[in-house]
Amino acid sequence: MVYPAQRPPTYRKRKKKKKKRSKLPFIIAIIAILILTGTGFLYFSYSRLATSKDMTDDVVDYLFYLKDKEEIYFIRTDLSGRINYLISFPKISYEPIMAISLDQETPKEMFRSVEKLFGSSDLNYYASIDENTILKMIQISSYNEVLEYEALDIDIFADILNTIDMEMLEFMFFGKTGEFIKLLSENNYTKEGGYRLLSNIKNYANKSVPMTFMTKKPVSITLTNSEGEKQNFERLYIDDKSLETIMEFMKE
Repeated sequence: MVYPAQRPPTYRKRKKKKKKRSKLPFIIAIIAILILTGTGFLYFSYSRLATSKDMTDDVVDYLFYLKDKEEIYFIRTDLSGRINYLISFPKISYEPIMAISLDQETPKEMFRSVEKLFGSSDLNYYASIDENTILKMIQISSYNEVLEYEALDIDIFADILNTIDMEMLEFMFFGKTGEFIKLLSENNYTKEGGYRLLSNIKNYANKSVPMTFMTKKPVSITLTNSEGEKQNFERLYIDDKSLETIMEFMKE
């Protein structure tokens, strides 16, 4: 009797399970790239501001015309001296020797006259403000003194600017600087220019320099124009010695 030959048993090889690759290195790489990109952007933003003309020019001037008080606040920021000179004078101020009148129509024109008085700067900014502007400035600041607007002077104005606390990433987003600029009218401000003012007022010495006049009260004068029409003006004549003292003080 013939028996069929038995086949040897066959064994199926089990498929080895593929090991799952860890996603951790990929996640770490993404986080590292994001950190490096963020750090680079922060450095670039800060460096761009720090090396800008607004921040590196030695002398940058700021003029504020208070429309309702008809007064001019002039701030000269001096980088090398680390000082801000604060000077205020009425709009009707007049320098008789050089025949310079501050009584102009716009802040831009007023600045041209001021520049003739105190010399030119590397950069200049100007704006119009009023009582409502001052109140809104106080709202975006930490200024907590009781302010009577009639008692406002350039020192108090500088104190208000000093209490506008800029944010941690101000050099990137110009948050407080942007709010400040929005309050100004008839202005030529850039964000960098506004940043310099708020930064310098906070970090440099602020020195108010008084200006004196030949008379305590305005002098009324009448002039005849080319068409034969008479025009009445009020002027406060600037004391020439006072102007010389201011100029010498700012050159020290």
